[in-house]
Amino acid sequence: MNATEELKAVPTQSLSEIPLTTPSDRRADIDAKQNLVADLAKEAGCDGLLVTAEENFAWLTAGAIPRGIVDLAAMPALYFSNEGRWLLCSNVDTQRLFEEELDGLGFQLKEWPWHWGRAQLLADLCQGRTVACDDHVASCKPIPDILRKQRRILSDYEQSCYRALGQVVSHALEATGRTMAQGNTEREVAGQLSHRLYHRGALPIAVSIFADGRGRYYKHAGFTSTPIQSTCVIYVSARKYGLCATATRSISFGQFDDFRRDHDAACKISANYVASSWPDSVPRQILASTQRIYQIVGAEHEWAQCPQGHVTGRCPVEQTFNYSDEDLLPTNCAITWTPSIGSAFSCDTFLITEEGPRAITAAENWPLKRIRIQGAEFVRPDVLVR
Repeated sequence: MNATEELKAVPTQSLSEIPLTTPSDRRADIDAKQNLVADLAKEAGCDGLLVTAEENFAWLTAGAIPRGIVDLAAMPALYFSNEGRWLLCSNVDTQRLFEEELDGLGFQLKEWPWHWGRAQLLADLCQGRTVACDDHVASCKPIPDILRKQRRILSDYEQSCYRALGQVVSHALEATGRTMAQGNTEREVAGQLSHRLYHRGALPIAVSIFADGRGRYYKHAGFTSTPIQSTCVIYVSARKYGLCATATRSISFGQFDDFRRDHDAACKISANYVASSWPDSVPRQILASTQRIYQIVGAEHEWAQCPQGHVTGRCPVEQTFNYSDEDLLPTNCAITWTPSIGSAFSCDTFLITEEGPRAITAAENWPLKRIRIQGAEFVRPDVLVR
């Protein structure tokens, strides 16, 4: 299912705000990336670029995923040069990859028989050539950091796909939160959420269900057989179109005074992070200014309990923000803020634009909390009271 089909499949009030994409957009996106990597290879003094990492495979194919392959040594790869682009693939996977992922996108094929293995084909490809690579392969020149920085900058096509993914994630979270029942176990809620994501073609990467304050003790909790009686935070990171988005939603059954206090504080923290997320801002400075907000809300110790945010994109976490991070936030990158206070979380994924941060996982049908910061209003998902 491509981005256009997915947008049509997910009911939402804001659908008309998202530009639909077509196969020609994807082909143009890949063509532009071929020119980019050809320039990178030339700057590195190389004849071409070999790509083996799954995140770079997804990036340079504008979203293709090698599904169903469990042997890392059998994963498909890519080769780019000034003359063209090739899929390097086992004969087991060639037909599916072209029929479901790469048809009409300008890729040629170099295939290995499954019983030969990938290593020999890569060695033959690199023989007599100076080849750049995203990993340490044979005699290739590794340039993973250069590629990592380049793939963080999202094209127009990727931004459209990201918005479609954000709607899928928000819809799955919120539908689960509205329909889960008091007494459901964390495992049951995780299954409901995962089913909704799979139904829309998204792959759950990480799911955590925090029942009745469990998030106060475990920030990466997964899910257990614990029944949910009072409060619940649903956390998910999911992938579709080769892109990753993360968000949380919070639900309460009845009274929740302590959780309300924690949730309100977490929303203030996340709103301050969002307000600071502009192109060319410095993550280290954002962290420092928001640490003062932790002190103001009386939770200064909470800042050290879990990571606060990261650059996202083709990997769930491209780069974790910390006090040593001096890199400027580039325009058209995606970031996820993940603050937590007590048992409450306030997490969403955002696109950094010239006009400011734009929510990728914006609330679709959910109560909202409006927070003013220096005269501007920021919206954060509130607690759904059932």
